[in-house]
Amino acid sequence: MTSGTTRITLRLPNSILNELKKEADEKDLPISSLAGKILNKHVLFERRFGLMPAILMSQHLFEAIIETLDVSTMEKISKMAPQIVKKLATLGGFEYEIDSIIQNYFTIVGKYCGWYQFKHEIDHVNYTLVFETDTNRKWTKFVSKYIRSILESLKIHISDESEADNVITFKFVKS
Repeated sequence: MTSGTTRITLRLPNSILNELKKEADEKDLPISSLAGKILNKHVLFERRFGLMPAILMSQHLFEAIIETLDVSTMEKISKMAPQIVKKLATLGGFEYEIDSIIQNYFTIVGKYCGWYQFKHEIDHVNYTLVFETDTNRKWTKFVSKYIRSILESLKIHISDESEADNVITFKFVKS
């Protein structure tokens, strides 16, 4: 991975530049920082996740759909997670192994999809993954099942799993 920055010149339509200036002011950022964030999101998320069909919908509508799911349906849907993530890994050019999934899936989904906020800690072979949702309890339960399904497909033995106040924690030792 390269570091540092490179100066480039871009020509933008005035309407786009005005919108960028407005958003940069609202976020109290220099326009170059905002442009960097937008490009970073495109490269890390939209370009990679755009490889698979997706729909954009209101969070309220999605929550209403989740609320209608019974436990067995939720379980069945969550079991699709490994297949989805494996396909994304193949199309996105990253390995289907825990460190790569943390970097290229859990972190990106947490940052750009609104499913959860994600933090993790790795101490040699001891892993702690923390997912915090800000929606309803049923959604938290679904995310927990979804993540567990991915971890199990990676042959990870979860040594501790907890769920409280919309915070899901998985602890395990990487073998």
